[in-house]
Amino acid sequence: MKMIRKFALTGALLQLLFIAGASAQCTIRLSGTITDSETKLALSGATIVVKETGLSVRSNDKGFYSLDGLCPGIYNIRISHIGCAPVEIEWNVSADQRRNITLPHSITQLQEVAVTGHAAKEVTTAPVESLSGKELDKTRGLTLGEALKKVNGVTSMTTGPNVSKPVINGLHSNRVLVLNNGIRQEGQQWGTEHAPEVDPFLANKIVVIKGASALRYGGDAIGGVVLVEPKPLPVTPGMKGEVDLVGFSNNRLGAVSATLEQQVPKVPGLSWRLQGTLRKGGNTRTPDYWLDNTGVEEYNFSAALGWKKQNYGAEIFYSQFNTNLGVFEGSHIGNRTDLEEVIKQQRPFPEFTEGFSYDINRPYQHVEHELFKVKAYLNTGKAGKLNLVVARQFNFRNELDRSSALSVNQMNLNLTTYTGELVWDHNSWKGLRGTIGTSAMYQENSYKSRLFIPNYQSMQWGAFWMEKWESNNNKWLLEGGVRYDHKDYYNIDDNAKEINYPEQEYGSFSGSLGAQYRLNDHLHISVNAARAWRAAGVNELYASGLHHGAAVIEQGDPFLKGESASKFNATLHYDLGEKLEADVNFYYNYIHNFIFQQPTDSVVVTIRGAFPYTYYRQADASMKGMDAQLRWQFLPKWQILTKASLLRAYNESANDWMIGMPSDRFEHELTFFPGNLKRLKDNYVSVSINNVLKQTRIPANLKDPNDPRGQDLMAPPGAYNLLGLEAGSTVHFGRQPISVIIGATNVLNTRYREYLNFFRYFADEPGTNIYLKLKVPLNFGKKAS
Repeated sequence: MKMIRKFALTGALLQLLFIAGASAQCTIRLSGTITDSETKLALSGATIVVKETGLSVRSNDKGFYSLDGLCPGIYNIRISHIGCAPVEIEWNVSADQRRNITLPHSITQLQEVAVTGHAAKEVTTAPVESLSGKELDKTRGLTLGEALKKVNGVTSMTTGPNVSKPVINGLHSNRVLVLNNGIRQEGQQWGTEHAPEVDPFLANKIVVIKGASALRYGGDAIGGVVLVEPKPLPVTPGMKGEVDLVGFSNNRLGAVSATLEQQVPKVPGLSWRLQGTLRKGGNTRTPDYWLDNTGVEEYNFSAALGWKKQNYGAEIFYSQFNTNLGVFEGSHIGNRTDLEEVIKQQRPFPEFTEGFSYDINRPYQHVEHELFKVKAYLNTGKAGKLNLVVARQFNFRNELDRSSALSVNQMNLNLTTYTGELVWDHNSWKGLRGTIGTSAMYQENSYKSRLFIPNYQSMQWGAFWMEKWESNNNKWLLEGGVRYDHKDYYNIDDNAKEINYPEQEYGSFSGSLGAQYRLNDHLHISVNAARAWRAAGVNELYASGLHHGAAVIEQGDPFLKGESASKFNATLHYDLGEKLEADVNFYYNYIHNFIFQQPTDSVVVTIRGAFPYTYYRQADASMKGMDAQLRWQFLPKWQILTKASLLRAYNESANDWMIGMPSDRFEHELTFFPGNLKRLKDNYVSVSINNVLKQTRIPANLKDPNDPRGQDLMAPPGAYNLLGLEAGSTVHFGRQPISVIIGATNVLNTRYREYLNFFRYFADEPGTNIYLKLKVPLNFGKKAS
């Protein structure tokens, strides 16, 4: 067995010339229709040119155009037609997209070009949503988990005011893959309160792929995939940058982020970028009291260097994420009686609510994440493009318990990950465009001081094949793929060599098949079916003891089986350009051997305090729901946006509801666009209402079915409504534009608790929070693009 493992390890290390992240797919297709702005008729023979590559096509007799074989990046595309004014648009490309464009009928007209559709829509059968441009600017200063709440169907699981991770249609943690600049983020699988160590300021676009159909990124993406995509390096000479300044009133948090980049004029093809972020905040205030020791400090930076030619190129990327997180002192309580009293009185003890401070004392966490990545590509003639990515990640976590210097009250975890991927993107062949690839990942974890997660090594490898086909009349889109993954946990032990941990081995196939039918340019219907599986996480298998940040005792089960999921999606999309856009996604997900953290009404008293006891278990689960969104410009300057997210999760094994699932939620936003003034452009004022219902679908207490707490220490908190206000503008000082956003959340200072917050036992959610966000673009000499 050892010889087999050594052979597998050697082979996998060789495969580290391959990787588990997303490399540049160069089979992207941009398409749409060109129409006359006056007659609304299709324009045949319109010329569409990609300035960066020289690629040029003409629209057919129905006005349809298609640009094939593009890599991810930002392109300037020029559209022209006889008798019409030529227009140029900047297009941020990461996947197949469709965008309809209208041209001014005559070059004498002084009207603005209209790019129809609220945004370019990705051409895929899977439910996909993204944040970019102004919508992404509105989230600046938030953590990744909080920013993703802007995406319909995505909520967040939080641990106090500073830790947040995304939840997609009820699924989270290892079921949701986060790719940071194309690399699978490895550092959050020690627990549900370990948020992704990603700096959102680095992102130029954040894409959410819902469901199990994202095979390209890993067979274990049962819940979905989050792609954090930086802006591509500049490809034309010039230097530019950007400075973001953000301030929040509640915890007096300030953040500054700066970016500087250049395509070196004297060395065509050579580009670089430097980026850094600082964040610092103090204690958070609820409507009635302060939460002591809830400050945060964060300092991040990244650097990229790229060399790009027509037929080959390479890029090096390095980043560091560093943070200190205070853990609310009132969550580490000394004995069972005090814990039960805090839950009963719905308020922390006064000694934990003394006032504001920037100081971070014990208990607290120090987290570091380091990423080094090398990416290269090579054109393989007209057939396609070969992509290679290798990366190393190092994750360090130091958790210190409350007011004790004893080693037993400290936990130190170190995780090193090597990943590699080799992918070939092939161009259209008999209408098929696709990707074939293989990947490998090796991990080694060690700990010091207190045991929670043991030492272990892990090896994972996989291979995938995906294809996409579009009909000649652009009515039909078919896509499908298959993937196999294998994962081992081995060399598992504690530092004292006293505990016998059984090794685990998992492996299975995943697959997806989808179809989209486009009735016309305004309406299309998509269906998708996928099968995915996931190996049990290391925390689910081997966790034992206090989970510091979550303030609960966790017990893993080393004999858990792998999960397998079958998911079905049906999506309806309708739009009338800027006037109206509607999306409805229905989904059903059946997960065999679903692993979940089971709360109990038990409390464990340790030398570090009294904590609720939880353990990991399995059951067959079904999850069905709907995500709906409507944007309607009902008057020339008025727009309403409404979202709804509904979920029903059922424990089929126990014939009862599943615990720990998001409750139904609705969001409504009314926006007024007053128009441009002399120095004020892109002006808007909005008011929003978030309505979250009480989670009434919880499993019953086996001893007392009428107990409102169910199988938990406390009943789910009540429903709540939050009012928000926001206004934004771009102010021009000569040639210098400055984007300004000012707003407030929880305007009415509503007291509430969120069911998905692990600290709901101890304290309320934050009160009113006023914020100011400034973005200052910088240009030096020639403009970069």
